[in-house]
Amino acid sequence: MGKDDILSRAAILQRDLETYAIMAGLTGGVMDVPTARRIADAAEKFGVKELKVTGAQRLALMGVREQDIDGAYEAMGTNYKDCAALCLQYIKACPGNTFCSRGQQDTLSFASKVRERFYPFPKISAKVKIGIAGCYNSCVEPAIKDIGIIGLPKGWTVMTGGAGGKEPMFAQIIASNLDDAQTLELMERILKYYRAASSRHLTRNLRLGVIMSKEGNGPLMRACGLE
Repeated sequence: MGKDDILSRAAILQRDLETYAIMAGLTGGVMDVPTARRIADAAEKFGVKELKVTGAQRLALMGVREQDIDGAYEAMGTNYKDCAALCLQYIKACPGNTFCSRGQQDTLSFASKVRERFYPFPKISAKVKIGIAGCYNSCVEPAIKDIGIIGLPKGWTVMTGGAGGKEPMFAQIIASNLDDAQTLELMERILKYYRAASSRHLTRNLRLGVIMSKEGNGPLMRACGLE
């Protein structure tokens, strides 16, 4: 029997059908110098010649042998659980007002709060992709995420139902001018609705935007206390 992805250890089989890509989970794609050095040392130790920044703002070590997966994670000082539900779930954030002159909210701090409170998103049978942007330039494309967050001077704007892929969908704004606590509470209600809807027979495994297109916005808005 041939090899396959080892998703329980966040390892993706490569084109050579022998080695794997493993991921270092980074909040907002940001790492300090000691972390970068530790990852580079791990790559050299296990014969990894190339690293790749992924679309989910993770750092992938390409070409890790199966017997080296656990050792490479340990050497990086990261846990494969940090990349749970690989390719299905992620939180993507722009630099926000920590680094960017255009940033109007602290996206990196808020992304950490989202990750600590929700990730991995439990028992949702479809993809969950979250984009947190610090201004309307929307560098992390919140309008095509299941949950999109945009930081503006008066607070966070929340959007739902976006997706990329072969049938792109634009997210719809459902709330504006929220503080961190209000936004996290609203996100929890959205995720609870999504979890329930993606488990029902007629909407099983469907993305949030598809569910909204089938059921209308009413059920989600009521679940979020917005009607």
